[in-house]
Amino acid sequence: MKRINKSDESEIVKKSLSYPKDRKQIREILEKEQEYFCAYTECRVAAATAIDVEHFNPKLKNTENDSYENWFAVSSVWNNKKGTNNSISRWEKYQPILHPTASDLEERILYNEDEGTYYWKENDKEAENLICLLNLNEIKLVDARRKHIDLLKSFVSKKSELMDFLTNPECRKTLIEFRRAIETVFEISF
Repeated sequence: MKRINKSDESEIVKKSLSYPKDRKQIREILEKEQEYFCAYTECRVAAATAIDVEHFNPKLKNTENDSYENWFAVSSVWNNKKGTNNSISRWEKYQPILHPTASDLEERILYNEDEGTYYWKENDKEAENLICLLNLNEIKLVDARRKHIDLLKSFVSKKSELMDFLTNPECRKTLIEFRRAIETVFEISF
């Protein structure tokens, strides 16, 4: 999982958009800010992908404290997985939790190349809870991640070729998913 960067310069902040009144506009802006990736799965948002404005902390939804910092563009499927079976009680079960915008997220949520899974450092309950709450190691998602990495490996044989591929605007828009796994496996940053 990659850290999600929030900006004080966001159109959501500048225009003082509010949920649920401006939901559609908020979703569109979040998608663009997240470069058309689901905030949780890192899957590419495609034309046929249903995307929700996800309220990371469900206890804040529709309160005065709900805001841009709590909103993420997330695939509807993953939003439903996170929120199944009474989202407040599920949320409470996974406390304390690491926030998707935490500056140290990528040092605490680590990628295991051999297994295609995310893991946490020993005794890091916040990171463990985030991985578990978001179902980041669900078998279908793990399988998709591994297949994507294997596909990239088959395309390139050298790091320089991979960088050319990853920085190609057309490839970046359509073929790149699971950015965090790519960074870990190929020891690059983009």
